[in-house]
Amino acid sequence: MIKFWLQLLAASCLHGFTHAAPLVNDTFDLHPFRIDLSARVPRMLDQIRSTRLPERFPYSGIDSSFGIDLDVLKALQAKWLTDFSWETEQDSMNQFDHYTTSIEDLRVHFVHEKSAAPNAIPLLLVHGWPGSFLEFAPIIDQLTKEATTFTGKPVSFDVIIPSLPGFTFSSPPPLNWTITDTARIFNTLMVDVLGYNTYAIHGTDWGSAISYNMYDQFNETIGAAHFAFLPFYPQTPDQLAAGNITLSKVELVEEQNAMNWANTGDGYFIEQTTKSNTVGLALQDNPIGQLAWLGEKFMNCEYTSFTSTGCH
Repeated sequence: MIKFWLQLLAASCLHGFTHAAPLVNDTFDLHPFRIDLSARVPRMLDQIRSTRLPERFPYSGIDSSFGIDLDVLKALQAKWLTDFSWETEQDSMNQFDHYTTSIEDLRVHFVHEKSAAPNAIPLLLVHGWPGSFLEFAPIIDQLTKEATTFTGKPVSFDVIIPSLPGFTFSSPPPLNWTITDTARIFNTLMVDVLGYNTYAIHGTDWGSAISYNMYDQFNETIGAAHFAFLPFYPQTPDQLAAGNITLSKVELVEEQNAMNWANTGDGYFIEQTTKSNTVGLALQDNPIGQLAWLGEKFMNCEYTSFTSTGCH
């Protein structure tokens, strides 16, 4: 998990599917893409090395309720300097086929790994925040290899993993952009750029909301959909009481987890959706600051149990 954070920071259903034409499309300015950020690494390491974290900090050593702990951040800073090789990670990312294309004046980066099987199912994997296309890297090979279902049918997937607008190598979206807009350009990617008439989709975090929107808008082209969580807020205890809805013991635990997150876990969401310039400029040239801001979320996912609301 720690390795994934550092990668991310440094890089700042089995029938009825039809298949794509060859990967050539001049209309959408489609090009192969290779990650090459090596020239920027020395400066990044200098910034990490020169960041002076305090000797003491209020509320350190208590728990994660106040955010990332000072000692944890110091340990991650040291690990970044001593145990992390950008060249190794860059080579690992470049083992996959990357492309960029132009859709509605946005540059969209995506990974496209095709199965050798002739009847592979096109599968769009949509990441969330604070993740990236790297979330799905560990399962690409397994998905493209042919396997057998419990009914004895062979199955494999053509895997397509786009970067959300503003993430990694995709250009930032214009003002007032919504998940409906992202849903539209991702469907354009699948149907018009890559030539898939039908496809399956899976989403995590924000990717779940985008995937749900795609399934709603483009249900004639999406043959199957799966979401890491449903993109809806649960009802509050008052709403449940007003509706005379009784929860089981397990559901009560899930409801409390959801309310805890709503009360103490969504500060980042409010900041990023209302004052995005402030946090963006503060972290733009600050690797350790980004590590603290993003790493806390990954730690919450890694060390707490998952709930019906997902891991935010």
